[in-house]
Amino acid sequence: DSVFQRVTRSCYKYTGKQTNPHLLRSMIITHVREESNASEKELEALALFMGHSIQMQRSSYDKRTLEKKIAPAVQLMQSVNTQKYSKDG
Repeated sequence: DSVFQRVTRSCYKYTGKQTNPHLLRSMIITHVREESNASEKELEALALFMGHSIQMQRSSYDKRTLEKKIAPAVQLMQSVNTQKYSKDG
């Protein structure tokens, strides 16, 4: 059995849904982007390992909501504002 066949069977066993390579990539990329602090370098390496570019990873496989995609920017702005007001304070 190939790794893909094993994963496909496991996905079907636990979800009742069939999968394909595109869906697996999407699930992996979305999980990594949501649940880790992977650097751009690591994300690019993952994209290359999966056989596509970082641009394709972002446009085709990253299924996070817009809210989740912009959350780091919102947190950064909140942090900057907190630092500014604590210094002015």
